[in-house]
Amino acid sequence: MLRRLLAVLMLFAPLLAQASCTRSLRVPFEDWRPYSFMADGKHTGLETELLAAVAKEAGCSVSYVREVPRNRRLPMLLAGELDLLIAATPNRADAAWYTRPYRDEVLGVFMRAEEASMDVRSLDELLRANRRLVTHRGPASVPIINDFAARGLLIWFEEYAKGVQLMQLGRGDVLLGDSVAIIFAARAVDVPLIELPITLLRDPVTYKLSRKSLTEADLRAFNRAIQRLDSSGELQRIRARWLGPGIKR
Repeated sequence: MLRRLLAVLMLFAPLLAQASCTRSLRVPFEDWRPYSFMADGKHTGLETELLAAVAKEAGCSVSYVREVPRNRRLPMLLAGELDLLIAATPNRADAAWYTRPYRDEVLGVFMRAEEASMDVRSLDELLRANRRLVTHRGPASVPIINDFAARGLLIWFEEYAKGVQLMQLGRGDVLLGDSVAIIFAARAVDVPLIELPITLLRDPVTYKLSRKSLTEADLRAFNRAIQRLDSSGELQRIRARWLGPGIKR
């Protein structure tokens, strides 16, 4: 009888090892369409669906924490008060774990459809033409933004809907930011913007895990889950569902 029990446990050992999460993962909520937002009382979005799929595959559940200021998220993660941050770029200086990449983050440059010129190949050209730059006051930055600021040609925005509105009102000439967020914000209010063929940044992003509250087994479980879902095409299916046929990320 004992031998049979041991044999059964050995069969299930790989599955038990993968389900290494001992409690629900605490993740800060952010209203960032189309990645994460509330609709009909439910938390939804591209990042929400991706994390739900990866967490489930890794044997975890997710609990979103609201009202966490952006500047408090990393200190809380490092202290073990949060467990996971989404869309992270690896930084060796951080005392945190990073998973393998699960999607790409792309910075794009947009102009109003009636003014866009597909011959423009750099922000330098737009700066020399004294074009006014509208951009997101966020973690990603491009050095030439400081040059626009020095010439009084820079306008900041906090939310992408506001950035699109500034373009619609003619307050700016060029909109720089996360390509997917800009496209969705423009579609929502039917503002025709054209993405220029300017390469700024295309970086793979990862999940950032707390070393205080999680274990290396959790990290391995997440990496295996991402790899399996990537190989099966599930991550691509989720991205396609949100991005549509016109956007490839």
